[in-house]
This record gives sequence, C-alpha cells and structure tokens, in this order.
Amino acid sequence: MNNKTTMRWGVIVLAAGHGTRMRSKTPKVLHRIAGRTLIDHVLDQALETADAADIRVVVGHGADLVKAEITPRSVTTALQSPQMGTGHALDVGLKAQSGDLPDAILVLSGDVPLLRSTTLSELRNRLEDGAAAVMLTADLREPGSYGRVLRDESGRVSKIVEARDADEATRAITEVNAGIYAFRTTSLIEALAQLQPNNVQQEYYLTDVIALLKGRDLAVEAVMLSDSNEMTGVNTRADLSEAGKLMNRRIIKDLMDSGVTIVDPETTWIEIGCEIAPDVIIEPGVVLQSSCRIGANARIGANSVCSGIEISEDEIVPPLSLLTRASH
Repeated sequence: MNNKTTMRWGVIVLAAGHGTRMRSKTPKVLHRIAGRTLIDHVLDQALETADAADIRVVVGHGADLVKAEITPRSVTTALQSPQMGTGHALDVGLKAQSGDLPDAILVLSGDVPLLRSTTLSELRNRLEDGAAAVMLTADLREPGSYGRVLRDESGRVSKIVEARDADEATRAITEVNAGIYAFRTTSLIEALAQLQPNNVQQEYYLTDVIALLKGRDLAVEAVMLSDSNEMTGVNTRADLSEAGKLMNRRIIKDLMDSGVTIVDPETTWIEIGCEIAPDVIIEPGVVLQSSCRIGANARIGANSVCSGIEISEDEIVPPLSLLTRASH
C-alpha cells in the first residue's frame, strides 16, 4: 500500500453484479485479461491504497466463486442480497467493516481493471486536502450510457444524473462519471442514511450521494482523466476484448521502454508476470503466457506460443514453436 497518506484508508470493491450481457455462467469479474481475472487486477489497485484488512469486496452473483478467487489476497467479502443498487452495495460493504472504520473510503468497481496508480494517488491527495468527496470523471465525445456530471455556477460538482433518468439537455453533457470515488467516511455514512430509491430502477444509487453531500455544503471535487481508457469497464464480451487490448498495449509499451524489441505490437500478446530482459527480440504473432522468463538477447520466432517456461540468454526459439512447462 501507499504509506505516504496521513489518513487511514479503506477500499470497497463493488463486485456483486450479475453481468447478464456477458452471456456466461462465469461471474463477470472472473473473466480474464492479460492472464488474470478482472477482480484480481482491481485488487492490485486496492492494495495500493489500503491494507488487506481494510478492503471489502461486495459480492452477489456467483459469490462463492468470487470468494474462492480472491481468498489468496486476504481481503474480506460482504454479501449483497438482495441487490438494491450501488448505494445499497456500498452500505453493505461499510457495515461489513469490523472495529474502527477507516478515515476515508476509496470505492472501486470490480469490472474496471485499467486504472493507474497515479490516478488513484491524485484522488487520495485531493480528498486529504479537505474535500468531503472526490470523484473521477472523463470528457467523452460520445458519452452514451454513462451518468452525466452537473456543475454549479462556480464550476463545482453538484450532482450526477444517470443517463436513463436524464432529459435531452442533460444527455448532451459530455463530462461523465467514471464510477470511482473517494469519500470521507463520516460524510459518506451520513449521506447513505439519506438515500432514497427515487429513480426509474427503484434502486439506491451511489451517484445520489454526491447531490446529498452538495446539499449539506460539503466540498465535492472531481479529477478528470487525461486518458479515458482508464475508466473502461466490462459489461459485454466486446468490452472484455477491448479491455484486453488496452492492457496488452500497456504491457508491450512498458517492455519496449525497458529495451525489448517487439517487431509488431499489434499481433503480440504478453501476459502480466512475464519477465523479459533487454535486447530480447520478439517477432510478430508471439504469445507469452503464465510468467515466462526470457533472458537477454534471446529471440522468439514468429507465431510462437510460450507458456510458463524459461528461455535462456541468447537462445533462439524457432518460428511456430509451442513451448510449455511439459515440453521445454
């Protein structure tokens, strides 16, 4: 976790959704990109903010499967049943906290795997500077189904309106809610107690907390993403594919920056956990999985698949190779 903070932070990860548009028996947050589940990527983010003892994962659909997946991370789960909206989910997560509550709460979504450490650090810092809440936003040319961010005459955030509840003028707003928040715990608890299901879905919206805080003259601030790809969520198989591509591009860029030659980044797929030394050459169509280790000056031939193996320094893997722990 980040030890720079002067406040004790907790994290609540919202991961109870059914994910019906995935058309899958597997809970949405257990689908994989870059060799790991969505929820595992999100827990990496959570552990940059808080100790495992202060992290709560709110589960619902496929709860037992999700619990089994995250057991090695030593975080606690809280069951949302019945599921009555995101505000209700957050309340369930808070009430599952034993002992003294943290000073502040970071709210993450179990299906948003691409947030960067610097983004979360900015959210925390802005809250510690005095705000009651800080939310993540983005300016999208096509805001689609995202909630719109409304601001008052002074430019401060006043409320969030869900797209399904918005009128035509509100839907024309391009600043959207990314669904990631930081709250002072005492202010959050008081606002959650006032939530009402006054919407089309008859659910308790977490987004309504923003207006409730504003109504009490508490400071609500926003951090706007410079790269809206960070807020990419997964609701469909197409979303999963897009998130996987974005994560892969990030991995490959980091490797190239470290001195690895990747001839064709668009056709090369490398999972998180692979260790690749400088001056390795990776030809087009290569797939590296399951924590491969590749020594300096090695060359991986085109359209090879390597899984969980170690390639020695200066070794040449011929094109069209299939190398696994059992075969290498």
